[in-house]
Amino acid sequence: MYLYKISILYFYHLIVSNNAVSREIIQIQMVFRHGERSPTKLYPTDPYNNFSWPDGLGYLTNKGKLEMYNLGKQIRLKYESFIPKYYSPLDVEVKSSYSDRCLMSAQLFTSGLFTPVGDQIWNPDLLWQPIPIHYKPRNEDNMIASKQNCTKYDQVYKDLINSSKFKKILNDNRKLLDYLTNHTGMSIDTLREAEELYNTLEIEQSHNLSLPEWTKNIFPISMEPLAALSLASFTETDYMKKVKAGPLLKKILNNMKQKSSIGIVPKLLIYSGHDLTLVNILRALGFSEQIKPSFGAYIIFELLNGTSIDVNIIYNLHGEEKEFTLKECNFPCSLQNFEKVIQPLLPGNWIEECQL
Repeated sequence: MYLYKISILYFYHLIVSNNAVSREIIQIQMVFRHGERSPTKLYPTDPYNNFSWPDGLGYLTNKGKLEMYNLGKQIRLKYESFIPKYYSPLDVEVKSSYSDRCLMSAQLFTSGLFTPVGDQIWNPDLLWQPIPIHYKPRNEDNMIASKQNCTKYDQVYKDLINSSKFKKILNDNRKLLDYLTNHTGMSIDTLREAEELYNTLEIEQSHNLSLPEWTKNIFPISMEPLAALSLASFTETDYMKKVKAGPLLKKILNNMKQKSSIGIVPKLLIYSGHDLTLVNILRALGFSEQIKPSFGAYIIFELLNGTSIDVNIIYNLHGEEKEFTLKECNFPCSLQNFEKVIQPLLPGNWIEECQL
């Protein structure tokens, strides 16, 4: 597992060896979590079982829609000198999870990023333009949603959950799990079930819905570590990181290599995913803390051209941008060294590596 260090990012033309080095951005790849959604699952004693979520369960809320539109505006402002004003399919590629909330988030993000100007305004009453969003069906996606079947991984995950380590985690939290079970009217006996309940309570609270009295002493402080541990469990081992994070990291690396050599790939590549998409990547890169990314959280990979072709990684999990630096590849991290660091995480033939 790779160690890391973080520092608040104040600027992008960084200082190296006490000398300011101008670094031109030549490519940006951004992975983000979708905007705020309604709960995907309610519990039997939930006082808001009859609450009307406008689009139903699991869909973006109006707050989430505005959140993603504003994120597009924010990234436009942040990289104003790099991102062209005019949208062109030669410059931009957008990929998404199959999930409707991710597809909608991608559309909202790009509408904020590329408000039509000049001759791209096709309707003066609607300052919006269609930008294609590419995705694969759920059972074919091993890169963003990571739902494609992998038999060997499933067995490894099953063994992990049944291991003495994870049984001890559940036993250590038995009092909390029993408490949740007694008050929700449903069995809360796994990390995943605790995470789903945490998500529901978090969303209801953000909509100014008063949570039941029984939640006061355990939410969010006692429950958040379990929710974060649930997300982290999917990339517990090196093999699991390779299966879950490897395909997307491999795509990101190949885009960088092509851009730095023949330059025919887009300069801006967007990936609209889930909280688990971000957690998988960060843990594969060495982020050892257990994390629960907020809605609209993101990771940005910048490809820079200075004295060498370098890679810079920025992440924002809870409203604050920070710089991510691999211990094995301190900035300036050359593309060549970056490839060496992540090479063990990249699958050769993903299908073969999923066979028992």
